[in-house]
Amino acid sequence: MAMDYKKDSHIFGGLIGLALPVLVYLLLVVIAFGVKSIFTVETSSYFEAMRLISIAANLLVMRYYFVKSKFELTGRGILLVTFIYVIVYFWVH
Repeated sequence: MAMDYKKDSHIFGGLIGLALPVLVYLLLVVIAFGVKSIFTVETSSYFEAMRLISIAANLLVMRYYFVKSKFELTGRGILLVTFIYVIVYFWVH
């Protein structure tokens, strides 16, 4: 079953909200290890910032769905997952 990107749904927003921070974090980790191997720079202190940046990536997509597309349910799904990520982040740290 293919997802329709024009459909306004909480579930679709939740899936976007779950997947995007994970993908952004993995991309940032790959970049950090590349920088570490090329320039021999210590990057272990940047992982906390990378987690916050990956959570903040949801804000860009959420704004797109709220303002540009007028898909309020999808935006709310992204917002809910973002709140959960932020709560877990501060609870764990």
